[in-house]
Amino acid sequence: MNGRDYRAAFDALSFDEHFQDRTLQVLRQQAEQMPERKYVLMKKKRFALVAAALSAMLVVSAAAALILLQPQDVAQRVGNDTLAAAFTQDEAITVNETKTVSDYEVTLMGLVSGEGLSRVESLPEGVSRDKTYAVLAYARIDGTAIEDDVPELTVSPLVEGFAPWQLNAWTLGGGTSTFAQDGVLYYLFECDNVEPFADHTVYLAVYPGTHIPPSAETFGFDPATGSITPKGAAALFTLPLDESKADPQKALELTGDFLAPIPSEIPEVSPEDVQIIVANNEK
Repeated sequence: MNGRDYRAAFDALSFDEHFQDRTLQVLRQQAEQMPERKYVLMKKKRFALVAAALSAMLVVSAAAALILLQPQDVAQRVGNDTLAAAFTQDEAITVNETKTVSDYEVTLMGLVSGEGLSRVESLPEGVSRDKTYAVLAYARIDGTAIEDDVPELTVSPLVEGFAPWQLNAWTLGGGTSTFAQDGVLYYLFECDNVEPFADHTVYLAVYPGTHIPPSAETFGFDPATGSITPKGAAALFTLPLDESKADPQKALELTGDFLAPIPSEIPEVSPEDVQIIVANNEK
């Protein structure tokens, strides 16, 4: 059994918080039905089993801890100590949600934006307080280790109320840094600060394709409600943003005309207006 299979076997084990209490209760019940000498012998044996089970729990926890780095570790690994410090601030958001996208298990580990970055006294070149930074981890479903190759997946923020092909990683200045470690690919994504949209539902979308802008083939959009739905293997992570940090004016600056109201009615045009328009076009 290789290391990956060994760890997978441990990951398959499951113990709940009442496991030890239930085990001890069974031991006591069985002990009351046995002669004293046998009780002593059995008690030692049963407690040895409990100790072994508890040891297994510790090993499982240790193995699980080795699977993923922390967001600050990822930032540090790509050479950004200041961003690593930002991920340790209270304003940093821990998510740790996993979704299946194509042949991968994708985990959104956490993110930090705006205020969390402002807590850091000095920022090096290339790190902005007016950005959102998110850390993701990719692992193949079949357990095959990811080495240096980057999965053919695209990451992009999406905001309800805006068509995915209008507001996304391309219009919000997205960028990435990646590295593979212990068979897992770590993905540091950055874009313009999404907190100004916090009065909307904001997503981080992951979908098949390499640096392909979102389209109607990967996401559905209802202009009437502004709702966005994934298609095929695409997945949406809802970002738990603080609504009080919404800034409509800043959002307007980021989106331009996307927030302009759509006329609810077609304006009336008189025959005289039509003649003027035609005459102007003929000139």
